[in-house]
Amino acid sequence: MHISYLTSFIEIVKQDSISKASKNLHMTQSALSQQLQALEKSLDSKLLIRSNKGVELTEEGEILLSYAEALINIYENMLKDIDLCKKSEIQEIKISSCNSVGEYLLPCTLHLYKKSQPDTRFSIKNEYTKDIIDHVLDCSADIGFIDSKVNIDGIECIHISNINLIFVYSSNRKINKESISLKDIAALPIITGPSASSIREFSEEMFKRNNIPVEKLNIEMELATYESIKASVVADHGVSIIPATSVKKELHTNLLNTLPIQEDIPVCEICVIYQKSRASQPHIKEFISFIKNYGRKTFC
Repeated sequence: MHISYLTSFIEIVKQDSISKASKNLHMTQSALSQQLQALEKSLDSKLLIRSNKGVELTEEGEILLSYAEALINIYENMLKDIDLCKKSEIQEIKISSCNSVGEYLLPCTLHLYKKSQPDTRFSIKNEYTKDIIDHVLDCSADIGFIDSKVNIDGIECIHISNINLIFVYSSNRKINKESISLKDIAALPIITGPSASSIREFSEEMFKRNNIPVEKLNIEMELATYESIKASVVADHGVSIIPATSVKKELHTNLLNTLPIQEDIPVCEICVIYQKSRASQPHIKEFISFIKNYGRKTFC
């Protein structure tokens, strides 16, 4: 069935005449009659009854008329969308990011970037560092954001900024200290990320460096995201060591408290990673340049 046949059918019904419709459609009466016959054949139905008084819709014709205009509108909208797609200059950048960056730092950066580059669209997935690296390598992500430096063949790793780790606990928990040691923290119920997460690696490395065996840690819960960790700490299910940027709101509203950790603790080194071959694409190259120059200033 040709969509033009539906247009012709509607015009015939509207004019109540094949001859009048043919004039409006700028085609011969014979050609219009052939279109009507082809339409009836394709639907295996009689659609119109001709008479000296004009044309009369059959029951099947009534059904077709009720759908025809909607079908034509859908078809025309489809053509418009296809045309827009052909003309569109929107370029997508696929980002794979660690939770501490993708959820708490990048939103402001991407918002500001899109103000000057409205034709750029971002798709973001928050993942563990190993997955981010894999996805940059297999090109399912154009750019990755991780919280530690890596040295991997085929990947460029550029340091952007640092994030401090801090000790947090519920405002309902009383800790009468001005600072706290890792030994004291180890004895408290700790809420941390799963073994594949960077927060878990950072925490364990920190305790190991200070001669506190990981097996001695009082792990209360392993939760997948900073949001779930924060919610559990707010509810006083335990304490945590977490990136400072992820708890700014909770500290400001006094849902959580923090104490300085007495020992030296590592910082999360926020880095952007990408393959050189991907970075050769103009829209990706431009965004990477923006991150290198302004990323730290534009983070939330």
